[in-house]
Amino acid sequence: MTNFNFPLGFRIAGVYDVLLGLSFVFFYQNIYQILEITLPHHAGYIFVPALFVMCGGVGEFLIAENPLRNIDLVVVRLLMKLSFASAILFCYFTIGVPALFLVISALSIVGVIKNLAFIKWAKTQTIS
Repeated sequence: MTNFNFPLGFRIAGVYDVLLGLSFVFFYQNIYQILEITLPHHAGYIFVPALFVMCGGVGEFLIAENPLRNIDLVVVRLLMKLSFASAILFCYFTIGVPALFLVISALSIVGVIKNLAFIKWAKTQTIS
């Protein structure tokens, strides 16, 4: 695992999260229409999570600057991704969700794995 470039992984996750959030903020109507998803009664139900995802992306960029120093943020991001994926999977098995959210959930699980791998690696390092 020592050859993995964790800062790059966090930056890629940051770009993904910021672009995902921006996409839903500015193009949610188009996304929902193309995928034939019923819009919620209020745009806030889309804007709030989209903006949270964008903020999480900013967190990924902060982590990338000094991952060992920012390991607490890594744990927070892991919990955010795990929470999202768990909620989507629960809804999938109980009430159903559009396929788009299953794809985003799968990518969140990739993020969980990345963060767990980083935490495992970080435990072998000494902080300077």
